[in-house]
Amino acid sequence: MRKKYFFFDIDGTLALDGTLCVPESTMRCLHALRDAGHFTALATGRLQADAALFALKYGFDALVADGGHSAAIGGKLLFMDSLPVADCAALADRLDAAGIPWAVNAANETVRLTRDGRFAAAAGDSYFITRIVPDLDIHAQKAIYKLFIACTREREVEIDFGGLPTVRFTPHCMFIEPTDKAHGIRRLMDALGAPVEDVVVFGDGTNDLKMFDPAWLSIAMGNARPILKEAADYVTDACDKDGIWNACRHFGWI
Repeated sequence: MRKKYFFFDIDGTLALDGTLCVPESTMRCLHALRDAGHFTALATGRLQADAALFALKYGFDALVADGGHSAAIGGKLLFMDSLPVADCAALADRLDAAGIPWAVNAANETVRLTRDGRFAAAAGDSYFITRIVPDLDIHAQKAIYKLFIACTREREVEIDFGGLPTVRFTPHCMFIEPTDKAHGIRRLMDALGAPVEDVVVFGDGTNDLKMFDPAWLSIAMGNARPILKEAADYVTDACDKDGIWNACRHFGWI
C-alpha cells in the first residue's frame, strides 16, 4: 500500500469539541494507520507548545500548529512564524479606542498578557493563563502568535480587523490567529521530501477551509460546518460516531 501522510485537526475532529477526549475507535485507528506504515500528524490552530503536548500524549510523528504558521517533526521545531506585529498592534489600538478588552500571546507558552482584569472578566474562559501587565506595550512585542478579543458576535461586526484572520472561540471571545494550515502542511511535506498528493486531511471547522486543498484528499467530519462539507472530497461520520475509523476503513487504509 502506498504510504499516506495524514493530518488531523484536534478539536471536533480527533477529540470531542472542547474536551480533548479522543474516542476509543479513533485511538484504534491511529494505531492501525501507524502499524500499516502511514505517517500521522496534527494540523491545528492551537499554539505550538499546546499542540506539542497533545502530539506527545497520542504519539503523533509531527505537527502543524498555529494555523499553519509553525511545524515540528519528532519534537524538533522546523519554523514558527509570527502574525504581523504592526497590524496586530494597530488593531489593539482600535480595540482600546472602542473599549473592547484584549490579550496577547507573544511567546510559545500558553500565557496571554493583558493590561488589567477586564479581559478575563469579559472572556470568561481558562484556555490560556491570563497574566496582567499594567504597562504592556503591544507595539514593543517581537512576535505575536495570537490576539484574544473579548467581544460578542454583535460587537464583532463593529470591529475593523484590518484583514487579519479571525476565529470565533466562544460567544464571548474570539482570536486573531493564522488560518492557513495548508501552508504549514506544504512546508512540512517539503521538509520530509514527500509528495503532497499523498496527503490526507481531516477537519471540521471553518479554520480548516484552506486546508481542504485540491492537491490532496480532504475529509470532513459528520459534525463539520456545512461550508467545509461542501469543500470536502468525502464526508464521514461525526467525531463521536467513529468518523475517523469509518473513513479509513472506507478507503482501505486500515
